[in-house]
Amino acid sequence: MPFMDLGDVTIHYQEAGEGPFAYIFCHGLGGGGMGFTAEFGFWQQQFGRVLTWDNRGVGQSSTAQRYSLPLFASDLARLMDRLGIEQAVVHGVSWGGVLVQQFALDYPDKCAALIIDSSSSEVNVAASENWYQIGENTRLGAPGGREVSPEQIESLVARARGIAGLREHPYTPRLKEIVIPVLVVGGGRDAVAGAGGSVVMARNLPVAKLEIVEDSGHGVYSQKPDVFRSLAVAFCREHGVPIN
Repeated sequence: MPFMDLGDVTIHYQEAGEGPFAYIFCHGLGGGGMGFTAEFGFWQQQFGRVLTWDNRGVGQSSTAQRYSLPLFASDLARLMDRLGIEQAVVHGVSWGGVLVQQFALDYPDKCAALIIDSSSSEVNVAASENWYQIGENTRLGAPGGREVSPEQIESLVARARGIAGLREHPYTPRLKEIVIPVLVVGGGRDAVAGAGGSVVMARNLPVAKLEIVEDSGHGVYSQKPDVFRSLAVAFCREHGVPIN
């Protein structure tokens, strides 16, 4: 399995195809990115190259001394540089949708388009407290936490706190800075993120299209794959994104 040493962290990734343009998947809070390899055939056919990766401290990527949203975004930017990927359609689901907002703000030239699936740019008090408590319960090994290996606890806590922090430090006021095309997809039956966050993002992004898939739960790409694929391909073609 491929690994990339970035100096302060070693990132585990999988890819298929070649070329300077790619479709990149950013996973959610609940696990790493390797499950997306089942989708490689379709996305490689569309874009020629597809990549998925494990965040620092997740899956088979190494742990690190520090964790933050800018560092997670930096890991992806450096991974792209090392692999010779100049630009990409970057797809983030749930936590990954938060990450790709940071990535687009920090590295806009690397983004041809974004797909934000089942995510948000802000959270209310109840959601913030819930995500913070998930992190704390995981750290303490208490009920309500996530089951991860001991060495990966710090990464999960940092990511859960990153979501919780969207209450006091939302991305919403900065979304106007993201001027690339963004497809915002939400599930009408999403009991994790809800569809409201998708609506807020679409209203505040300069070049956005909102698609609420009413009969989908959390993670439209996996809940309704055929619908998601159709929406993503049509959106990319509409906005002149290189696609086969």
